[in-house]
Amino acid sequence: MAASRMQVPDVLPLGSVTRAHWDVMQTNGEAGDFVMYRNEFVDNSSELSPYGRDHIQEIAARMPSTPFPILVQRSWNNADPELDQVRRDIVVRVLTDLGNQDANQRVVVSQPYSNGLNSRESELDFARFRSRGFGNGGGGGGGGNGGGGGGNGGGGGGNGGGGF
Repeated sequence: MAASRMQVPDVLPLGSVTRAHWDVMQTNGEAGDFVMYRNEFVDNSSELSPYGRDHIQEIAARMPSTPFPILVQRSWNNADPELDQVRRDIVVRVLTDLGNQDANQRVVVSQPYSNGLNSRESELDFARFRSRGFGNGGGGGGGGNGGGGGGNGGGGGGNGGGGF
């Protein structure tokens, strides 16, 4: 019986299994660049903030080479759909004026792909990051009274501390 051409090889090339995962994460991250958040508008208005003006110019420059929709973050609990629509119309007009003729088809009012963090969650994440280092759950460390070493997951102890 002949082997099928669609058979999975016994040994896959190095990195081929994880590459697809990383590509998906990169694509999702890039799609997140095309979200106009509420804080990119001045208070409860449709006027773009200085950051919003800069961001919409970046979006306009990248639109022709990407397939992503442009999301305009809706108001809290969808409380003001009229404002959301006016903001969408402003974004469409600016993107069209900057040379993107398909802006009307690509701009939608929606929630962003991921939820943001409140100040307390951000503070906890920052503290966790500082205590664990840049990755893999730990850092070398050591020194001081009883400090240990350690590679992945190791950590200092005593008065020497680990990580940073």
